[in-house]
Amino acid sequence: MRTFLQNFLISSILWISLLQTQAHSVYFEPQENGDLVIRFAEFGDDYEESPGFLDYLDHLTAWNIGEAAEPTAIDPKKQKQGFFLDIKSTDVVCADTGFPVTTRGSSPARKPYFYARWVSDFTQKARPSMTLDLVPTGKQGEVQAFFRNKPLAGVEVSLFTPNLNDEVYKADENGIIQFKTNPEEKGLYMLKIERYREELPGFDRGVAYVLTSHNCSITFKQ
Repeated sequence: MRTFLQNFLISSILWISLLQTQAHSVYFEPQENGDLVIRFAEFGDDYEESPGFLDYLDHLTAWNIGEAAEPTAIDPKKQKQGFFLDIKSTDVVCADTGFPVTTRGSSPARKPYFYARWVSDFTQKARPSMTLDLVPTGKQGEVQAFFRNKPLAGVEVSLFTPNLNDEVYKADENGIIQFKTNPEEKGLYMLKIERYREELPGFDRGVAYVLTSHNCSITFKQ
């Protein structure tokens, strides 16, 4: 039978681990066979697993954006280190999910949401498909930030490279972000908007929160 101290230590370890996930992203990664997998991790670090914090993501949905007028739903299959999709990396795919209510110190409780987009060709202009979205404009090295289907001006966007370097860019008054990559640095890149907050309170699984937090990633290979 556990003592009070044992229960306290277990709860403390769990809470510290939850805080560590606040730097995490939900993002797409292509496999060697061309299929896509949705990861939950800090970019370039170990993937969260199931059983474990991968199981904390709720209501994960994914869809393919093709030439059809309506997106096509995809059924992600949860495995040990991510959600695997039976779809190729040549397609445009999006996903969204959430995480339990979190707090840090005296900060107000917030409900995090995660949005992810995969793109294989920046020369194909896209349209917004998620609450917070980074959308290719049809020009190489350029995306546009949208929030609730409106251009998001002034937001900061981080670019993570295969060598785990990161640079910060800022959207202009129309939400346009222009970024540069090193042609000689091959591998997976990620653009990310982290913890864009709005004062939208509510409840999640019976727990109250004051802020809604939005996180968005777009990944691509070079």
